[in-house]
Amino acid sequence: MLLFVVAYWGQKQTNNKWLKHPWVYSLSLGVSCTSWAFYGTVGQAATTGAWLAPVYIGSILCFVLAWPMLLRILRISKQQNLTSIADFIACRYDRSPLIAATVTLVALLGTIPYIALQLRAISTSFDLVTGSYQSGISTTFVVTIVLIIFSILFGARQVVINKQNQGLVLAIAFSSVVKLFALTAVGIFATFFVFDGVSDLLIQTENIKPSAPSSNGTYFAISQAILGMITIFILPQQYHIIMIENHHEKELKTARWLYPLYLILINLFVLPIALAGQSLFPGGSVNADTYVITIPLFFQQAWLGGLVFIGGLAAATSMVIIATVVLSTMVTTEIINPLLLRHKSFMVQQKNQLSGLLLNLRRIAIALLLLLAFIFERAIAEQNHLAGIGLLSFVLLAQLAPLVIGALYWRNATSKAALTGLVVGSIIWLYTLLLPSLFPQSTWLTTGLFGFSWLKPYALFGVTFLDDISHGLLFSLLANTCCFIGISFFGRRSVGEKLQAELFINKQQKNLEHELSHKDLYQLLQRFVNNEAANTFKQYYPETRKHSAANDKLYNYTRLQLASVLGSASTRMVMKAASKQQTMPLEDVVNIVDEANELFQFNRELLQAGVENIEQGISMVDVDMRLVAWNQRYIELLDYPSELVAVGKPIAELIQFNVERGLIADSKESETQETLIARRLAYMRQGNNHYFQRNMPSGIVLEIRGQAMPGGGFVSTFSDITAHINAEKALKKANESLEQRVIERTTELSQAKAEAEAANTSKTKFLAAASHDLMQPFNAMSLFTNMLNKKVQNTDLQELATNIQNSLTAAESLLSDLVEISRLDNSSQTLDVQIFSINDLLSTLGKEFTLLAQQSEVKFSYIKSSCAVATDQRLLRRVIQNFLSNAINYCPQANRQGKVLLGVRHQQENIIIEVWDNGPGIPLNKQAAIFKEFERLNPNQAASGLGLGLAISERIAKLLGLTITVQSTLGKGTCFSISLPRSHVMPENTIAASIIPQPSTTDEFINLAVLLVDNEPLMLTAMATQLAEWGCQVMAVKDQASLNAAIIKQNFTPAMIISDYHLDDNKNGVTLVQTSREKYAWQAPVIICSADPSEQVREKTSAAKFSFMRKPIKALALKKLMRQLLSATLD
Repeated sequence: MLLFVVAYWGQKQTNNKWLKHPWVYSLSLGVSCTSWAFYGTVGQAATTGAWLAPVYIGSILCFVLAWPMLLRILRISKQQNLTSIADFIACRYDRSPLIAATVTLVALLGTIPYIALQLRAISTSFDLVTGSYQSGISTTFVVTIVLIIFSILFGARQVVINKQNQGLVLAIAFSSVVKLFALTAVGIFATFFVFDGVSDLLIQTENIKPSAPSSNGTYFAISQAILGMITIFILPQQYHIIMIENHHEKELKTARWLYPLYLILINLFVLPIALAGQSLFPGGSVNADTYVITIPLFFQQAWLGGLVFIGGLAAATSMVIIATVVLSTMVTTEIINPLLLRHKSFMVQQKNQLSGLLLNLRRIAIALLLLLAFIFERAIAEQNHLAGIGLLSFVLLAQLAPLVIGALYWRNATSKAALTGLVVGSIIWLYTLLLPSLFPQSTWLTTGLFGFSWLKPYALFGVTFLDDISHGLLFSLLANTCCFIGISFFGRRSVGEKLQAELFINKQQKNLEHELSHKDLYQLLQRFVNNEAANTFKQYYPETRKHSAANDKLYNYTRLQLASVLGSASTRMVMKAASKQQTMPLEDVVNIVDEANELFQFNRELLQAGVENIEQGISMVDVDMRLVAWNQRYIELLDYPSELVAVGKPIAELIQFNVERGLIADSKESETQETLIARRLAYMRQGNNHYFQRNMPSGIVLEIRGQAMPGGGFVSTFSDITAHINAEKALKKANESLEQRVIERTTELSQAKAEAEAANTSKTKFLAAASHDLMQPFNAMSLFTNMLNKKVQNTDLQELATNIQNSLTAAESLLSDLVEISRLDNSSQTLDVQIFSINDLLSTLGKEFTLLAQQSEVKFSYIKSSCAVATDQRLLRRVIQNFLSNAINYCPQANRQGKVLLGVRHQQENIIIEVWDNGPGIPLNKQAAIFKEFERLNPNQAASGLGLGLAISERIAKLLGLTITVQSTLGKGTCFSISLPRSHVMPENTIAASIIPQPSTTDEFINLAVLLVDNEPLMLTAMATQLAEWGCQVMAVKDQASLNAAIIKQNFTPAMIISDYHLDDNKNGVTLVQTSREKYAWQAPVIICSADPSEQVREKTSAAKFSFMRKPIKALALKKLMRQLLSATLD
């Protein structure tokens, strides 16, 4: 539980740098010090009398002497993004799935006994501490279930298999510290408290002799040392910790000395504990593997016994967790996943479903692994020594060593040899070590297999001087290595094996793109692909740089083009040979040709399959007018005999066959068959495309299209269009019957439309005439009433006269609106389209409605705009007047001051004139009705008007081709707007006004002619004003069109040009200035201004030899730059 807490805490500390400290990484390698290191090494020391176990001597030698090999494995694993030892070996040997699965099985068989050792160690120590020993089966089973739970919690919570787990590494490093502390505490207690120091211990145990036979002790020690050296990089859990959990190479450099030091320290008191146990428990009354925990319990040191139990538990638990997690990953990725990928139902699952499935499979694999380890532990329950179980596992895992070493240092190693050697070595391990352990009482162990004494598992070929482990290690590795070397030596490597060998063996891989020049890649494309691809490639680099190194983009382009012709493996060899400027070996050339031939054949078959499965018939004729390709549909449609069509068949014979059948009937009078055939062949040789339809004797109609090919020859398609022709005839017949009815209905509709139009015209004329006639007396009455109103001032009749005048004004306004609607409906309005500044219209309306707004106690404001438009100014003014009148009339509210805003919004190439108010708003269901005649939102409201203004505005907008929109929110206000296109040509009065006269000044820029270009009106005005204050004669324009117009109007030669970079319509100031200088022969210095921070603007400005100034512009900086440029010009 403590380890889980540590791991969980470490996983959450994502930004804690010390968790990635090299010391944490080095201590995590202590996962190799399992319960065997905690208990078994003491038992082995009691048997052999060795202070440092030979296994650890081998591990120390591997880190000290073979460290470069470990570093190479690390680099390859990181470069290839490998996930396990199985992935590493399979990657080297042509990425063989069979090798990956076999390595996984070997790792599984080799690690299960090692896990079983941990289960036994935990259960034995637990029974000793608690005194509840009952054959061990119940304790071991409970331990197995607990470890299944902890392993799943530790390592099966995420799908990513090669993601680093810093929490798990921290937990293992912590367990390594606990193991060292516990074993050291027991050693100090046994040496200095049970005995009186080291000398007293040696004196009292001087008569105790090691129980191992002296005849084979040396061989046994050497074998263990070899196993210790090999398993450092072979054990799945060791590979995972060293390679996958590594963050940087400096961590491995630290582990080079810290890990051997840790092994020495943890074994420091192993021999004293063993000697103390032998002295305290003579005659083998206590299993030597349990001395570590028995000594504290014998002297009733419960706390120390508990500490030892925790240390042993940490040693076993950390190994079991990391081993089961790694093995479950290998089993799922190398065995289960390839099997699942063969089923379509697995491929169509959703991503989240696949993630959950794969994660559950790993969890199941963890449970099964630990259950298998439990079964194995029960099967060898009679064996008492933990060391024997651990070494048994090591020998099987050592079978992977020839494959790994060969992968790193031997180019000629093949996947077939690796697989064979691994299988043979594993079989011999099974025969010499595993089966004798599982069936120790079998008679064939003493008599030999089939009664042959030279096949005894422990004495193959009569070798009897070796111990069991050394014997099994010798013969299994010998057979493995011999098969590996022999088959590789006499075998032949595939292209994939050669490529992977280069990745593993070359210490410093260089990117081929950095060794190939533009010319090299161009020549490869020209040689292997075609001139078109080569010429396309040539466009991407200047001729002057053809010998320089090509970049990644061009290299990848070449690689893809070559792969489409040669295949990926051949492309790699070709580019490798080109990069080294060497001739390719014959076998590589043969491989390239073979693969290219296979690729060609595949493409041909693919093309043929596609051609055979289309509806049209296809035939291809070469430049010699011979048939080279066709499909079955071609034969069926033209009804050719099967023996007539063949590759190389002259097309003349097919034409002759069709002429004889009467299918070709376009011959001229007195033209012979030979002349007809010759004429058609000449037509095809000329490359003339053709299209015609042919009626076949079978009743079908063929559409025949012929297309000349670029290199000569002809391709023709034959389509059955019988159904189309029949449908066309039926449609034509139906059209003939419908035509008369359509004419009749059209006549009726035309007559009805003419009558409706006549009625509407009559109505409109009558309304216009009546309104005009009524207007005359109303005008007279208005004049009389006005005179009457003046005469009765200050009398009782004044109010009556005023009411009469107001009524007449309303009636006159109504008649005017009716006349306006009539004129608009009659389409008799003549448009007077002119280009004018929108600001002129806005300012006039602003002055007009400011007084009206004050009388209504409404706050009115408008925003100026320098845009120009081309439309009828009078009609547009009428529309905006109606908007403003409605806004001011309906705006006042009882609880807040009314506000009306007139302004212009820019939208790409359009401008939108908007009138905003904060009135009561318009309901959505009435926003369309307000544009009808005499329609008012609230007839009872005391607002003037009869509901004709918006109806007139809509008709004017329709006449002008514009659009009116309304936006409104109840209780907040309304916005009426009209959108119209912006004119890029300024009116003449605006251009003239842009020439800003300079005030009198004494500055050095007096009368300096400056051309100012900027598309932002405010910026243009501000800059022009500033320059004018300095005494400059300024011409301010917004674009090329306005500049040309201004130059035409007056002769202006600038002595200085200042332009913004980004202008309207995706134009830029650099191009505008270059064009103008060339057109008008100007020599003035140029300043380009921009707020764009990109380097592209500066580079383009610099390329044009212009000066650059970044916005916002400071006056002093601008003056300084202008002074410098003028001085340089004078110089």
